[in-house]
Amino acid sequence: MAGALPDRAVLEAVLDLAARAPSPRNSQPWRWQVDDAGLHLHADWSRAVADSGAGRRDVLISCGAVLDHCTVALAAEGWRPHVRRFPTLDDPGHIALFEVIEHPAQPGPRELAAAIGSRRSDRREFPEARLPAGTLELLSVHAARRGVDFAVVPRTRWGRNERGEVALRFPGRAVGDRSANADGAVLLTLGTAGDDEIDRVRAGETLSHLLLAATALELASCALTDPLHDGRNRLALGCEVFDGESYPQVLIRVGAAPETPQAPGGSDRRSLQQTTTWTSN
Repeated sequence: MAGALPDRAVLEAVLDLAARAPSPRNSQPWRWQVDDAGLHLHADWSRAVADSGAGRRDVLISCGAVLDHCTVALAAEGWRPHVRRFPTLDDPGHIALFEVIEHPAQPGPRELAAAIGSRRSDRREFPEARLPAGTLELLSVHAARRGVDFAVVPRTRWGRNERGEVALRFPGRAVGDRSANADGAVLLTLGTAGDDEIDRVRAGETLSHLLLAATALELASCALTDPLHDGRNRLALGCEVFDGESYPQVLIRVGAAPETPQAPGGSDRRSLQQTTTWTSN
């Protein structure tokens, strides 16, 4: 049975750490409510970076990422969370309700929580270097355990455009050999059998977990959703890497960190006062 929540100081530390979850253009489209029922996560639709269905998808993926970050942070503080996703049937913006019980922190969550502080969305071009043996297999297992499909995007199907942005190349415009915009990263995609709200949240949770696992392995990474905003590219990618049986939800660049003097800095985050409401009966 779920017990009382941690005290406010612990919750503030947890939510402050969870706020480092990735979101498109650092939009942070979520808000928290703490009350006698537990810790609630809500989507903040007003912070969507696009008005289209793709913008709504991005909000849900971001909420899934912050949900997983929060789960990791709670576990590292000695609290086992039980998460009820979409607990209010008539409110699709009520993403999750956390109920927790005290439980000794384990090494796994502690390692992932430590990775939260050092993870960055690294948009630089990565050097040509093989990933450590077993890396892709490990990430694939993490995804499979969460019911999310995992695939490597063929190198001929992506590159960087004239603005230096990662772009997919479908149909019939395959990227050839490396150019001045060469990038030695491996591009991954996460897909789901369905394409509704719960699928997108699950994809976001898995995205969070894979990014933290990559960071713990001292790899650079960056999550991307913009290339999937083009519906034709998204459909073509799903057909190519998932045989049309899964919907691509997000892309992940992963690879060796560039050997440059300055690593990418952290992004500004909204304060707890801006994202969190504390109420009680």
